[in-house]
Amino acid sequence: MSDQQRRQPGERIAFSRREPSRDEVVLAVEGPLYHEFADEFQGQLDALVAGGWAIVTLDFRKVKVIASLITGKILILKMRLQEHRREVRIRGCDPGLYAQFKAVRFDRMLDIQQ
Repeated sequence: MSDQQRRQPGERIAFSRREPSRDEVVLAVEGPLYHEFADEFQGQLDALVAGGWAIVTLDFRKVKVIASLITGKILILKMRLQEHRREVRIRGCDPGLYAQFKAVRFDRMLDIQQ
């Protein structure tokens, strides 16, 4: 079943950012990360790269679904940050999403915790 088929009418995405320290920024995502939200998500990622924080943390506690396109964007984010000795990690991962990440071995490429 595709992401579009699972999408519920009226679903939205929201982002909030906080800085727990001067070296870390946390981007909290609320809602499903479908393909249609890819451009908005990419804009958020670009801002995080431009910000210069040593650690970029993605808080996915409120993300139940993630499109493969979004997964690719996270991997590209990882590569962009690694070029400058910075890191990305995923925290607060929903159990279902964590299982999905493990199934495709995404957890071996990124620092992911539930």
